Formats: sequence, C-alpha cells, structure tokens
Amino acid sequence: MFLTLCSKSNLKYIIITVTIAITAIILRKYNFTLKTDDDKLKRTNGPLVFSYDELAKYDGIYIDKLYLSVIGSIFDVTEGKKYYAKGSPYHYFVGKDGTRALVTGDFKDESSNKDHVLELSCDDVSTILHWRQTYREKYKFIGLLAGRYYDENGLETSYMSEFKHKIKLCKKEKEEAKNQDKLYPPCNISWSEEEGTRVWCTKTSGGIERGWVGVPRQLFTPGVEKPRCVCVNLEKNNSSMLKEYEGCPIKSTYCVFKD
Repeated sequence: MFLTLCSKSNLKYIIITVTIAITAIILRKYNFTLKTDDDKLKRTNGPLVFSYDELAKYDGIYIDKLYLSVIGSIFDVTEGKKYYAKGSPYHYFVGKDGTRALVTGDFKDESSNKDHVLELSCDDVSTILHWRQTYREKYKFIGLLAGRYYDENGLETSYMSEFKHKIKLCKKEKEEAKNQDKLYPPCNISWSEEEGTRVWCTKTSGGIERGWVGVPRQLFTPGVEKPRCVCVNLEKNNSSMLKEYEGCPIKSTYCVFKD
C-alpha cells in the first residue's frame, strides 16, 4: 500500500515536472507574442527605438500589424491595410525604411541605399517631407528606427544632421528661385506644327503679377544645358546672361520661331 502511494506520488511529480518543462519551451519559442513593447524594444527617455530586424517583423504576417519608416520615423499604417497589406500597392514600404522609393518609384529596391536621400534634388526632398507630414497627420507615430537617421539611443546621427542641412539649403534655393522669378518671370509658351514656337509676355505671365509687361529673352544659367524663356524689363535689366531671340524685334512683347 505504501509503495503504491509512493509510485502514484512520483508519477504525479514526474507529470508536473514534464508539464512545466514543455510550457517553458513553448513560452521561450513564442515569447514575442507575450512581451510588451517595453520588453521587446529599447526605450530611451523618448520614443521606442526599433532595430531593422524588429521593424521587419511588423509586416502584417509575422506580427499582425503594419509598420513602416520614413526618414527614420516609424508609423503604424495598419488602418490603411488595403494599401499596405501583402499584395497591396504599397506593401513594399512595410517593415522597412524605403524613403527613397517615395520619389523614385522603385518598389524593388532592397539595397542598403533604399533610405539614402542626400543626393536627391530639392524637389524630391520636398516631396519626401510632404509624405512624412502626411503620415504624421494620418497614422500613429510609433517610434524611431536605429540606423541611418537615428542611433540605438534615439539620438540623431550625423547623416540626419547632413539631411537637415540639405533642407536648409533647399529652402534657400527655393527662396532664391522665387526672387529670380520676380526679376525674370517665365514667358508664356505655345507650340503648333504650322507656326512653331510662340513666346510672349503679359503682366501676369509665369504666374507673376507685376506692373510691367517685358520682352521675351533667353536666360542662360551656369550648369544648365538649355536656356529658358523669361520676360525682361528693358529699363532695369541688361544682364550678360540674357540673349535675344534671333529674328525677333528687340522691343516686341512676343516672338515666333521654328525649333
């Protein structure tokens, strides 16, 4: 009788031990489903910081959420799953920072440069910043991606500093372009097979309102292959970069020529 009780006790102990061991193995294997963001990700004094591998899990398959990164800022686009879920038009962006493709349209770029943007034009940079603002307004901000723009502590990298410097230069360039448009407003231009190219000036040509009409001239810019047609106030401008259209009256407000 005593031996029987001992055997039952041992069997019960063995069963409990095996159960605990199996449970531990299961929990270890699937612990990502039980951990909180604080456990899985590095929390700084600010936002959560994701590694590339951690962000890649949020593809709607491995983890049932859709995260993407733009300029190192991570957003939850799960609500827009009809656009970002697997098989949808913009699924390429999910689980990574594919900032560059927002302007290049290369949805097959899996290179290490898919978030490299410093050599892009100012127009492209402006487009990227517009996209980031759109995500900020439409989707929930989750955290930062450690890599090109932020380090593992969520601090800005030297690359981000260069990017911000480029933004400043682009703003300056845009302001200078506006000033040049005021000085040299673009011409109105039309073309027909019979007539050829017609360029002409009005007080609103180029979308620049002013108190003078001007005459069409070719403006040559250093580093730019072809000149552009601008309206020039002859009383105030006599730049060496300006050239008359051949065969057109000097003071005419319009000019017609064959290309």
